[in-house]
Amino acid sequence: MNAVPSAQSLRAAADRLVSALAAHSDPEYRLTVLKRLARRLGEDRYPLFLRLLQVVAESDDAHAQRLVADTFGTALRRMDLPGGALSSWGATRLPDASGPVAASAFSGQFFGGTPRRLLGPVEYLTVWHLQRTQRTALSAQTFRKSLARMIALLNRSEDARTLYPQKLAADAQNELEGAYTRATRERLAAIAAAWRAGRTPDEIAQAALDAAAADTPRGWVTHDL
Repeated sequence: MNAVPSAQSLRAAADRLVSALAAHSDPEYRLTVLKRLARRLGEDRYPLFLRLLQVVAESDDAHAQRLVADTFGTALRRMDLPGGALSSWGATRLPDASGPVAASAFSGQFFGGTPRRLLGPVEYLTVWHLQRTQRTALSAQTFRKSLARMIALLNRSEDARTLYPQKLAADAQNELEGAYTRATRERLAAIAAAWRAGRTPDEIAQAALDAAAADTPRGWVTHDL
């Protein structure tokens, strides 16, 4: 696994992403660019994809934010979000997250057929925070901060602001072959309801935490994004 990139390299990569999106007026092509980036990084490095999105969200470039958000709006209309995979909550024999792990360690054979599903940014953060996966769990503070930034970014697009909570509400009603636990579905429903109600990104993220504050088992080791 590659070393954690520096803040400077993250900013440079985010700038290249925005430039690639801005170079084309076709929304479908922009979505291809975004999905290609997620694929090139690979499932194991999807958190890096999320970090790049956060760099854009934290910038003062409203045009760049709209480009990225509108591309997610296109993805939502097509039901084709650039996603990352996490093992389901029932996976066993997970690799040690404390040191470098080869991407090949996360094969279907390793997980013994455990259901794995591509998750969009909001769903990925929620599962990462709540469920036992191949990753060390995301801390509540980092989950809240990351979710609020992601929603603020997505709100730059009317389509994303409208369609994403609809998707989350639908996901919350479906067990999705074991991909989501009950607690995760409750959080997704809370996010969807607060988002649809027009609450601020910080309020939406807090609503996710307030939905079931005691459902994360004690003793879990957590870390930041």
